[in-house]
Amino acid sequence: MGEAKEECGIAAACVPEKENAAYYLYKMLLQEQNRGQLSAGITTFNTSKKKLLSTLRETGLVNEVFKVQNTAAFNGTMKKFFGSKGIGHLRYSTFGGNKKAFAQPFERKHGRKWKWFSFCFNGNIANFSELKKDLEKNQYHFVLDNDTELMMHFLARGCRGDSRPKIVDVFSSLHPALDGAYSIAFVNAEGETVVARDHLGFKPLVIGKKDGVIAAASESASLESIGIEKFETVKPGALIEMHNGCIEKKWFCKSQRKAHCMFEWVYFANIASEIEGVNVYNARYALGEELAKIETEKISEEHIVVPVPDTAKPAADALAFSLGAPSREGIIRNRYVGRTFIEGDNRFEKAREKYGINKKVVSGKKVILVEDSIVRGTTTKAIVKYIKETGKAKEVHVRVSCPPIRFPCFYGIDMSTFGEFIAAPKKGIALENIQVELSESELEKIRQHMGADSLAYQPIEGLVKGIGLETGSSDLCMACLNGRYPTSFGEKLEKTAWENYSKGETKRAYE
Repeated sequence: MGEAKEECGIAAACVPEKENAAYYLYKMLLQEQNRGQLSAGITTFNTSKKKLLSTLRETGLVNEVFKVQNTAAFNGTMKKFFGSKGIGHLRYSTFGGNKKAFAQPFERKHGRKWKWFSFCFNGNIANFSELKKDLEKNQYHFVLDNDTELMMHFLARGCRGDSRPKIVDVFSSLHPALDGAYSIAFVNAEGETVVARDHLGFKPLVIGKKDGVIAAASESASLESIGIEKFETVKPGALIEMHNGCIEKKWFCKSQRKAHCMFEWVYFANIASEIEGVNVYNARYALGEELAKIETEKISEEHIVVPVPDTAKPAADALAFSLGAPSREGIIRNRYVGRTFIEGDNRFEKAREKYGINKKVVSGKKVILVEDSIVRGTTTKAIVKYIKETGKAKEVHVRVSCPPIRFPCFYGIDMSTFGEFIAAPKKGIALENIQVELSESELEKIRQHMGADSLAYQPIEGLVKGIGLETGSSDLCMACLNGRYPTSFGEKLEKTAWENYSKGETKRAYE
């Protein structure tokens, strides 16, 4: 896809006194780099220092922030942020600016140790605007004007008073106010280290331990990178305390239902990770098998299947195997270029810088181009043009392993307006009359815009079957596909977003 970004990835670690949590956090964040390339940061706890909490946060990739290319500088960073406990974060910007000030973790200093804390989170608070107004009425001040700062105020409010509250009570006070997605990592100056997951379980979060090391992360691949092979999913509504080699589970809110983001399996997560008991690679491969079931192209010796690297490769391999067509690397990704971070507005030139075309593979062929998902369609359009004009392909047939995205997301993916979707519904109709499936005329319009010879999307039932949760669709959030938002404020923002779109306005619903 390359066109949607998510906020973000988190990690937490509690290690024996002689070991360094900062090093474990570095290794875990490195395995979650796919979740955020804008900034990285950690906060560590060390009782031997006057500064009990120490926070490092900078813009850039993990290895850049930790100065890995300079051994002395990297060792200096490890020494400076040495601690027995800590939390870490990776960020893509869905809310707020791209400067260092917006990087997480956010540290809130205070003279009382339980009120001095640092935290980070993965997700998005949908009712930010209303909560901000309420806080401002009570003389709270916002500097950065984003939902992370808002959450910091709420956590601080939960810690107020002359006696130290139970950490589970702090989070219990947080829950009723927040509408949205949040997986949180938290550490305070007393060394209390916890992770918590919202009651719907939007974003993935796992925890495990081995040889006295306890760690939690957004990706199970992160835990495996530090030798923790046995892990468990943090349940929605759960708060996990990490201390003295022990994991203590508590509930800070009730979970009536679940709403796991389907995009984790489609695009965001590391293919080596496991989410809710489902391996991400296997899910993407199964999506390709489901896609093959609706294929109408008559396969010949001229056909080849080409994935858009890298997240579409499992689906492409499965599609190719099911159709009896060869899967070929007709597009080569430049791995030294980030996910559409190239400057400039010319999408075709961006595609040329990010991808190379293997002309010997695609020339004269009927290419079945497999994408994991399409949001705006600008990158896919550029790639189709690139394959035809530079690669000299005879035909290009686009296949998408995710259904059409027609509705905004307010829970942490940077696609929050109707106007940015290539599959956006037509203006002028009632919101409740929007059809989930594309009409033949809508599909044809998108095909022509892309310059493809044919176009097919995964049906929603194919997506659900491919992901393979035992509970089927009931535990998935597919609001961006079907407009069924799992929270009340999501429904409210949908209406605002549709009104803005109908008026020709481009502002986001929660601005």
